Amino acid sequence: MLKNIKFNIFRPIIAILLVFIPLYPKFPLFNVTGTYVSIRLDDIIIAVSVLIWLIYQIKNKFPVFKIKITRLFLVYFLAIILSFINAFLIYQTEPTNILLLHLLRRFEYMSLFFIGIDSLKSVKDFRFLYIFFLISTALVSLYGYGQKYFQFPIISTMNSEFSKGQLLQMNIWTRISSTFAGHYDLAAFMSVALIIILGVALIEKNIFIKIISFLIWLPSYQILTLTASRVSIFAFFGGAVITLFFLKKYWWILPVTILVVFSIFNSDDLNQRLIATIPALKNQFLPSQVTNQPNTPTPTPIILQTTPTPIIVSGSIIKTTPTPTIIRHQAEEYPAVDADVGVARSGEIRFNAEWPRATNAWRKNSLVGSGLGSITLATDNDYLRCLGESGLLGLITFGSIFIFFIIKTIPLFFNKKPTTYNLLSIIFFGSLLSMLANAIFIDVFEASKTAYPFWIMMAFYYQSLTLPNEKT
Repeated sequence: MLKNIKFNIFRPIIAILLVFIPLYPKFPLFNVTGTYVSIRLDDIIIAVSVLIWLIYQIKNKFPVFKIKITRLFLVYFLAIILSFINAFLIYQTEPTNILLLHLLRRFEYMSLFFIGIDSLKSVKDFRFLYIFFLISTALVSLYGYGQKYFQFPIISTMNSEFSKGQLLQMNIWTRISSTFAGHYDLAAFMSVALIIILGVALIEKNIFIKIISFLIWLPSYQILTLTASRVSIFAFFGGAVITLFFLKKYWWILPVTILVVFSIFNSDDLNQRLIATIPALKNQFLPSQVTNQPNTPTPTPIILQTTPTPIIVSGSIIKTTPTPTIIRHQAEEYPAVDADVGVARSGEIRFNAEWPRATNAWRKNSLVGSGLGSITLATDNDYLRCLGESGLLGLITFGSIFIFFIIKTIPLFFNKKPTTYNLLSIIFFGSLLSMLANAIFIDVFEASKTAYPFWIMMAFYYQSLTLPNEKT
């Protein structure tokens, strides 16, 4: 019987997932009718992991129900099930297979929280799993540099054609996505991972782990910069400063601040997008567009179809599907128009299309929403998406999970003799804040490559709050 086996089977399972999920590209196995969301290999591996976990739970009479936070998850699950029933029986907002797919995927994402809890029983377990997390982050960064400088292929799900598993190549304007499905997903992952690695590097007593952590952290931070994601840069910065402050590593705040400021000004793409974000700064730094040519309309990017570029992989030629290329028109005459157009388009999509669509879905049924997956694949605000799809009941019950962690962590800020677990809790607290900040403009809880690692991290966070204190 599993309960008599001393070997913790969930520890290697989580170790494998920590490496596999970020690194394996999103190649589809089976298509789902009515959407370009596909069943992939990671779904199969996680399904097997959940099956093993269920067998363990049955053999041991479901110890998961003895975990206090399980009740919060169950209430949230009930809320989204009610949302599904409402959408299926009354509003019929989407085909049944779409509604059911998104409901099951939410269960799938959050199941890793419970498997993660059973994988970590001591500080030694955390060190073991942290090594795999470091390896994964290092390889994600390495592949990102390969994309930037050596034309490593991109596997994207940014549209229906890309999601078929096409091998694409970057052009000079493309922001890197590494092994992720898009640059925003990569940026969100990195903003959280960098806080964890920095925090562990500062509290770890093992000199080897400390040095390796710093050596991986520096190039990984550059990968975050190369994504040119404004929200993720500031999500990292805010989470890192809060983490360093409550870890009482005050003097580290200055070099981190200098590094962030330097990287912003050193990245043409990032600093132009930031300037274009704030009208006051745009008027100050781009006077030629405001004062010299006040009546000149902003040039519109011209969309052209390009000829497929063959990519050589293992001796075979795989042709990419023709994809639109944005031609940066009159860049010489208007020095920052590219960033301006991109930021304006990004804002218009959110404010005029995606966010109103979510609020309109919420108005259909303010209590339980219109069903998971009913407001298309993107909202670019996970809170509005949660509100629109699962209503006030879904948003409140989902948010209560995070409120639980915040309330449990606050007393640790005043602990004069923190244990290793206390320090880990503070690091995860900063990482949680970073993820919550990303969710304002990115659907991080819906994207598999960010959601899976996040719920594993939350399992470690929970264990750091509840396990017996260890000072080693």
